[in-house]
Amino acid sequence: MRVRVCGQLSLADSLVRAPESGVLDRIAGAVDWAALEVVLRPLRNRRSDAGAPGYPPVLLLRCLLLGLWHGGLSDPALEAALADRLSFRRFVGLSLDDPTPDHSTLWRFRAALEETGLAEAVFAEINRQFTAQGLIVKQGTLIDASLVPARARPSRRSRQGKERPSADPDAAWGAKNALKVFGYKIHIGVDQAHTLIRTVAVSDASVTDTELGDRLVCGDEAMVLGDQGYSSKARRAWLKERGIRDGIMMRPNKHHPVLAPWPKRRNRLLAQVRFAVERPFAVFKEQYGLRRMRFFTQARNHVQVLLACCAYNLRRAAGVGAV
Repeated sequence: MRVRVCGQLSLADSLVRAPESGVLDRIAGAVDWAALEVVLRPLRNRRSDAGAPGYPPVLLLRCLLLGLWHGGLSDPALEAALADRLSFRRFVGLSLDDPTPDHSTLWRFRAALEETGLAEAVFAEINRQFTAQGLIVKQGTLIDASLVPARARPSRRSRQGKERPSADPDAAWGAKNALKVFGYKIHIGVDQAHTLIRTVAVSDASVTDTELGDRLVCGDEAMVLGDQGYSSKARRAWLKERGIRDGIMMRPNKHHPVLAPWPKRRNRLLAQVRFAVERPFAVFKEQYGLRRMRFFTQARNHVQVLLACCAYNLRRAAGVGAV
């Protein structure tokens, strides 16, 4: 595939300087984008040389990340922002003379990430770099899950008694505490030191927290911390076999319906550390537009969540580096 040459400065660029954007500048310097370009290189071969040249994949990745950092912009809104905001153009590498990617180009790029599985590779490469920089300490992993409603409505029966299937065939009903939701569940494992996300999984809402608990453990951490929903003899034995300290809160059972004073005190001490895992979920829902899933299939929502994890880690690392 032929690729556009973007970012060549013109006379207009020298006369109009983009305003300083400290956060975006710090994020731009937080990772080696050339390494991410290598990860995304297979996408260059997905189109023929016929037609207009395509945009560099890493430029489109930066575009999608910008959309998340600014409230979870829709693709048309992101297209308009790229055309209008100088700081956006500078961050993604577009000069004033360069055409901006349209919303269909952004959509196709996200779909290509889904089809090739490269969103996982991008997430892994960003975390590899942060590990090399010492930002991921591996002292402990905090694990948790959060319900997110589907974009579509659940199946309903019409007045004639006919079943109306949901537009999202992958979503399901689930509950956590007193909350019932039709949609999905995001499962994450975050590094205790800076709450950088290390592992992520997306399931339908009917999957319990504990079912995917083992997948959130990296295996190289010193300790795993989780709430009572992850408590089981099998998991505690599994952690012990791997030399990982057990930081999972204890819960009552039929043999001990009331916790003794020592387990209660242990739970309180663990809760004071474990609560930090809520930070990424708060950012996803309050800042990245994930109060509700954006797409109608689990595969596409999985890619969006992976991009949100990349956006969160980059923003978090930039903030840690500025301290």
